Amino acid sequence: MRLLYRLIVCAVICICSSATLQAQTLIDYQQQKKKEVAERQRVEKQRYESACKKGTLEAFQEYIKLYPKGKYTVDVKNRIEDYNLWSEAVKTNTVEAYNHYISTSKFKSFKDKATEAITELLSVDKWKSIQSSKNIAEIEMFIKTYPKSSCIDSAQKRIHELKGVDFYLANDLINAYQEFNKAGGKYALEQVNQSKFDECQEYWDYNNLTSYSTEEKLLSFLRKYPSGKYSNEISNRIAISKAKSFTMYSGDITFNEALGYAKDETTKNLVKRYVESSKRAYSQHKKQMRKARVKANGGYVQFGLELLDFGWNGISPDRYLNVGYYNIGASVKFGNNKAPVQFEIGIKPGLIFYNYANEDDSYYDSDYETHTKFHLPAYAKLKINLCNIGASSKLYIAGLGFYNIIRNDELENQFSVGGGAGFAWKHWDWLTLYYKQDLDNKYSLDDKFLGTSLIYYF
Repeated sequence: MRLLYRLIVCAVICICSSATLQAQTLIDYQQQKKKEVAERQRVEKQRYESACKKGTLEAFQEYIKLYPKGKYTVDVKNRIEDYNLWSEAVKTNTVEAYNHYISTSKFKSFKDKATEAITELLSVDKWKSIQSSKNIAEIEMFIKTYPKSSCIDSAQKRIHELKGVDFYLANDLINAYQEFNKAGGKYALEQVNQSKFDECQEYWDYNNLTSYSTEEKLLSFLRKYPSGKYSNEISNRIAISKAKSFTMYSGDITFNEALGYAKDETTKNLVKRYVESSKRAYSQHKKQMRKARVKANGGYVQFGLELLDFGWNGISPDRYLNVGYYNIGASVKFGNNKAPVQFEIGIKPGLIFYNYANEDDSYYDSDYETHTKFHLPAYAKLKINLCNIGASSKLYIAGLGFYNIIRNDELENQFSVGGGAGFAWKHWDWLTLYYKQDLDNKYSLDDKFLGTSLIYYF
């Protein structure tokens, strides 16, 4: 018995579950069908609205072909029947034609469009009558009366133009320029207002320049307004800007260019001060460079130690004595080896030696021997550089003058002169060959000497 009850309960449960499943399936199916119907209706409405928007016979016929029993079929058929009358009104495109359509059409399928067309035509006529008006309130009333008119954009631009004129007359050129631009720019304005736009635009660009504006921006402004109201002021600013950029290497072309932009005496004088400052800086720079070169070459004054000064009178013909000397010395030179002209003074303590040139002239055998005497000449030397020899040496010629402070009167006179040529470096000076001869020779001595000299400069 219990088994029977269990079987009955299971059967009931199965039947109920099956019924529930079938019911849910049916509900889902109905919902799907509703969605499909709604989508078809949406598409149909969209095509209907598209046909009405096109307003052509072909568009209406296409709708009827797709939906012969559609929701809007009756309306579309009425529109087709009404189409010829509507087409005639559209072709004529007058208020009277559209009113005739409204009054005679049976179905009035295009009544709304006819009403809109009438309003548009009235607004166009109205705008033509007031488009040159200078009364902003009148134009604003037009916009309020015909908010959908095709002339709304022109009306709004006209209001901006009139506001721009008002700002211009109030000398508020910034707001005037903004209003003129909202009106469409220069060539959208009345011809009488185009010059006002130019003036406002120049002021706008001028107002956008600051004390920090670059020279290029100033030049761009001047190129745009070469004869403008602010051209002289901007030209002066360019002159000052160029003057401030002078360097010590700037030349006359740069100076004259800056002066060319100066439009008044005050600016010209300011630029000239910058020119003078630049030239002073360059002059100072040259002096510093010259000092640096002089210092690198040993300075203006050099102290020298003469290591060798040797001379011999071997070139004297039929000489009575063989005379020579060897000196060392100290000197001071004004100018270094790179200077074109140098002057040197010093002393040369040393020995002068001699013997008889011909043994028959001696009285004693001892006279053949070489004798020495101390002497102390002071000298002055003037050097002139001729050319470079290599990268660091100079070829020069020199004039010499001697004063024999301590001397043997039989061998030397008080004064001697000479000249020679040699090579000079930063620290070394080799007077390779020089000629020396006494002045006012009292004893007819053989006094024509050739010599060489070597000095080291500190």
